Amino acid sequence: MGERLKLMLIFLSLITVGFIALNILVFFELKRTVEEGIYFRAYSHYLLYTISKNHRGDENFLVSEEIPRGFSFSFRDPSDPSKNVYVAVGEEYLKESIKPSLKRLFFFQFLLIFSLILVYQLVLDRLWKDVEEGREFGRFLIKSISHKLGNFLAVQKTNLNLLQKTNSPQALDRMQRSIKRLEKDVSLILRLSEEELKPVKVWVDFWSVLENVLSFFEDEIKEKKFIFRKGKDLYLHTDERILEDVLYNLLSNAIKYSKSFIHLRVSVGKDRVLFSVRNDFVENAKGGMGLGLKLLQRHAQRMDSELSIRIKKHYTAHLCFREFRVI
Repeated sequence: MGERLKLMLIFLSLITVGFIALNILVFFELKRTVEEGIYFRAYSHYLLYTISKNHRGDENFLVSEEIPRGFSFSFRDPSDPSKNVYVAVGEEYLKESIKPSLKRLFFFQFLLIFSLILVYQLVLDRLWKDVEEGREFGRFLIKSISHKLGNFLAVQKTNLNLLQKTNSPQALDRMQRSIKRLEKDVSLILRLSEEELKPVKVWVDFWSVLENVLSFFEDEIKEKKFIFRKGKDLYLHTDERILEDVLYNLLSNAIKYSKSFIHLRVSVGKDRVLFSVRNDFVENAKGGMGLGLKLLQRHAQRMDSELSIRIKKHYTAHLCFREFRVI
């Protein structure tokens, strides 16, 4: 049985038990109120009888000196205290007196139950969505860390073999870059997992941050066609750490999943700057890349930026900024 179904059954059980107890209390309170109303009407007929002995009630109440059948009230006969005067209540009137109150009670209870179930369902959907996103985030973290550690160990194993055989400076340099990449990956994962990360917005040199990120991928860039042209000096009002994280992840995905080329482009408009990353993706990258689009979009939103992905003939990521300066 699914967890959502279990929660729904528990909620319905609690509502059922609660309303059964409430109905019992309401029924006895309603019964007491109706009986008081009937008593006062019967008493008014008794008072009329004390004024006029010929008064015998109406279609719902019968005044009599004899003990009647059914439900009745007894009062002292003012002319003879040793005798009683009885006011009998019609059986149909008893039933009809409580029916409208019960109908209103059941109608409002139905509306209340329906409203509670609706609100509960909405709240449950929202909470369940958060739970599923948390689970998905955990799966992404585990898969990402496992993948990156696996790549790191494989590279280090190759570099160690080269060092043992040739004592190659290039192998040592690759080891250093690989360790640096792993440190960057781990720090990115940790920042993505921080729910209450507070951005610190300053004016950041975009090209400086981009070149720093590209330095992590020097070897990979040489193996593919890399299209990139630096424009005018561009400054963004944003959080430098988050900007570097997002650029690093976008470029890491673009380089890793491209077949032959990576194209970087910066478009400056009147009210926005658009940084675009495009590549010819491999087929197994269609389903999602890196730590997941939703997580990266959430990270970009922290610096008041918008990230969108389009997959058609090519894989294209657009990162939009609103606060900028061009010099």
